[in-house]
Amino acid sequence: MCGPVLFSVRFIKKEVVPHRFRSISRNFDSQVLLTFDAQGNDMKWSALHILLFFLFHLPFAQAQNKHTYRFNNDLKVAQPECGPDLSFAKASGSCPAGTIPGIFAQEVLPCGGRRVIYHNNLNWGFMYPNSDGLVTETYTIQLYLKVTDWGNEWARIIDFSNGSSDNGIYFKNLGGTSERCLDFYPNGIVGECPFFNTSTYYLLTFTRDGATGQMDVYVDNKLFATYIDKDKNYVGKTGAPIYIFRDDNAQECESGEANFAYLAFHNKYFSKTDVDKSFSEICFEATINAYADFSIAPNPTCEFPKNIEVKYTGSIPAPGTSYDFKWDWDGGTVVSGSGMGPYVLSWNSPGTKNVTLTVANKACGNSLYNRKQLIISDLGLTTAVTLGNCSTGSNGTITLTATNGLTPFRYSIDSVNYQTSNIFQKPAGNYRVFVKDGNDCVVGNDVNLKFESDISVRTSGDTTICEGQSAQLRVENNGDSFSWSPQTGLNNPNSLEPVATPTVTTQYVITVGRGSCTQTDTIQVNVAPKIEVQVTPDAVIDYNVPFQLNATSPQIGNHAGTTFLWTPADGLNNANIPSPIAVLQEDRSYTVNVTSELGCTGSGEVNLFIKRQENIIIPTAFSPNGDGRNEALIPVVNGIESIRFFRVYNRWGQVVFSTNQLNVGWDGTFKGTAATSGTYIWEIEGVSTKGKVISKKGAVMLLQ
Repeated sequence: MCGPVLFSVRFIKKEVVPHRFRSISRNFDSQVLLTFDAQGNDMKWSALHILLFFLFHLPFAQAQNKHTYRFNNDLKVAQPECGPDLSFAKASGSCPAGTIPGIFAQEVLPCGGRRVIYHNNLNWGFMYPNSDGLVTETYTIQLYLKVTDWGNEWARIIDFSNGSSDNGIYFKNLGGTSERCLDFYPNGIVGECPFFNTSTYYLLTFTRDGATGQMDVYVDNKLFATYIDKDKNYVGKTGAPIYIFRDDNAQECESGEANFAYLAFHNKYFSKTDVDKSFSEICFEATINAYADFSIAPNPTCEFPKNIEVKYTGSIPAPGTSYDFKWDWDGGTVVSGSGMGPYVLSWNSPGTKNVTLTVANKACGNSLYNRKQLIISDLGLTTAVTLGNCSTGSNGTITLTATNGLTPFRYSIDSVNYQTSNIFQKPAGNYRVFVKDGNDCVVGNDVNLKFESDISVRTSGDTTICEGQSAQLRVENNGDSFSWSPQTGLNNPNSLEPVATPTVTTQYVITVGRGSCTQTDTIQVNVAPKIEVQVTPDAVIDYNVPFQLNATSPQIGNHAGTTFLWTPADGLNNANIPSPIAVLQEDRSYTVNVTSELGCTGSGEVNLFIKRQENIIIPTAFSPNGDGRNEALIPVVNGIESIRFFRVYNRWGQVVFSTNQLNVGWDGTFKGTAATSGTYIWEIEGVSTKGKVISKKGAVMLLQ
């Protein structure tokens, strides 16, 4: 052999730190490679070499404290993190797992937004290799998931034993309900039980303090349970895989199915503040990789020259020494800033600029790239006016000229309708003209187009009416012709001062002519929206017990000047306030009329009914043994008019009894013979004398 021979020497240093720093303490466990030539001669690795090795490598290892997985059509760790990829893991044993581990599918998360999630098939899960010992005695594991199939009695969540034992964290079925409990096997159930269902996305946080052995479980941001893991059943070991939703061979088929939107491993213990922050940001964190995010302000900018601020807004805390930040400014000049910024920049020409950022992890070279566009415009506008003459009938001409900016240019005299021509012929008046460039930057100038005319027109001020009301339009003018636009809502659009009854806020324009000249003015009739009254929903209330009523309107922000009138006033403490209190001995309907400060009105109605007791009760046990007591399982009803169904099931889901008759029950037999003693499940649905449907489920003990 001609090449060098590599030997591995392990140095271990255990550090003891004050309690307040334990979240960042760790066992130092690193390998140094000593190199020898083919004859075994030491190639002079001195203590200095070893020290330099650790000085250059240790900061990178310490900086990596999180491995994140977002299941964006793969099981890779989020770049630029230096973590291992997840791998599919099939359950041990002979459970029918199939050949496909699962699928990547589209899902709408509770906070909105459609994205890709991963759905594992039954008896398949993930393997996290834990090769660098990120998860040991102090850690946090977070899963954002929705369970879709509980499997059998047990569904394993996390296995720290590398498949060698049943010890782990499970969802457990207690029977009699479709919900599940959380079980720290072999130590038992923790937290509210049953609790978990198959219709909810949960953020599950399992966090352990290695100094005390305390393990906290959070569901969303609520502390669900605290468990002291004194036997270290739930700790990770460097190089020992951690399995998610994958069962072992000790007790087969303890698997479930779930939709996974987010999975993260941390090497720190999470406080309640940490969990609150995670939960408040989970919709963003589960979907967006923010390592290379940054902001540009202002953008677009329609002023040139102008300094632009580029600020790093990603998830790497300053100073970011474990990462390389490579910026490309597309020709921009850095006025100030370095590293991760913030920067102040300037460009020597307008246009569209591409600002790019590549964040690379120094420890492993993994990188993430992000690009955003900056739009810079220095658009200007000049105007030239040729005056019109009423005697000759000539209109005035306004010529617009764009300067600088990005072509193509478009021009407008109303800021709404743009055209490619820069020439406008208009009658006398004051105009605001505009130019828009290819970056959608807009510049406007005021233009006074004068005529040799004494024409004048002046309208009354803008007015406000309630929906359905009218207002007369008043105009002072010296013209000899006039017209209104639009004509919608006017009783006589050909009259000088019509009555306007618009259904929505409308700006009416009057055009007055004198000779060959015209002049315009506007009146805006604001239509206050119809008062929509939102009243306390119909309710069943207790006899002679105070009940709070409430009336609000989204159109009324301030009750000052607003009147409320409840009718009838019987049973109310005050019929002239928004929220009176009703005390009733009989059913009653109330109407509330609301009048705004403008005189707009609206009304609402609420019906209150005195509570009548309606119920169905099923005994918890019965014994058809011939002693004349509790011989049949018969529903006890109150105020029930009919039974839609009453069914009893055995433990295998077979229907052993069914009826839709009142006062009919099960005699404890199945197919003509006495049923086996034990627990049976029942469900019943009945209709009350007032048409209310009452549905119940439960369990009963049969004692033969």
